[in-house]
Amino acid sequence: MRIAIPLAGDQVAPHVGHCRTYLIADVEDKQVVRSVEVANPGHGPGGPPPFFLADQGVDLVLAWGIPPHARELFRSRGVDYILGCNGKAADVLQDYLNGTLKLTDEGLEGGGGCHCH
Repeated sequence: MRIAIPLAGDQVAPHVGHCRTYLIADVEDKQVVRSVEVANPGHGPGGPPPFFLADQGVDLVLAWGIPPHARELFRSRGVDYILGCNGKAADVLQDYLNGTLKLTDEGLEGGGGCHCH
């Protein structure tokens, strides 16, 4: 399984499409076997971030918020997501793998909608 987390430093970024980088982790048997930080190409060539992450082979995105239009793009490319992830990205990933991930909807208006468009 390949998991992506939008980053703001070492924290989960508040917006999946406007982060500078993504943590992409390959997971086998609930263990991270490889991880890499990749630059977000933005909304330009190669399509929006949901297409970029799908093209990277991502199966699941752990994010704080994803706007409705991006959710549809993820679904159309077979990428699942979990909303409400908050805190240090490494901790969020490990908590997900341990089955102890705690989600928050604090500040998530409209279920993770984007208020910048």
